Amino acid sequence: MKLLHFLDEKFEEIIGVLLLTVVISLIFIGVVLRLAFNTGIDSQEELSRMLYVVVVYLGASYGLRSQDHIRVVMGFNLLPAKLQKILWVATDMIWLFFNIVIILYALKIHHTMVQFPGYSAVLQIPMHYVFFIVPVGFFLMSLRLIQEYIKLLIPSRGASDKTESRFSPKK
Repeated sequence: MKLLHFLDEKFEEIIGVLLLTVVISLIFIGVVLRLAFNTGIDSQEELSRMLYVVVVYLGASYGLRSQDHIRVVMGFNLLPAKLQKILWVATDMIWLFFNIVIILYALKIHHTMVQFPGYSAVLQIPMHYVFFIVPVGFFLMSLRLIQEYIKLLIPSRGASDKTESRFSPKK
């Protein structure tokens, strides 16, 4: 149970930080090798680009969990509190629907990529492995969105002040 709680709280953060550290290190090594030794590692750029895409999707999921996504709230904050809550839930449901559509289409494209494989230029990694981060990333975002509502509806599941403040009116 402690492992599940740890993964719930820190999964995107730890994996994202580790991968971002690898990306930065690979880019740094590439720059030093090019500038100082007039050489480079062919696979370094390709691998750093692929890992960066993974970091972006993990960051999107982390942003949802920590409620740091950008939202347009200029006119929203002028509405009455009850209407704010209704609109917040409605926009989240639209967001969840959008995520599900992206997941379904991404899985369809992934299936096609498995049938007709393409490979990365240098590392020769099957591109369907790289592309699979799209449905995984949107699944993680959907999971975090659903998780917020579960925490809100079931207080014993640990609804935090941050989750409750999400639906409190802004002044």
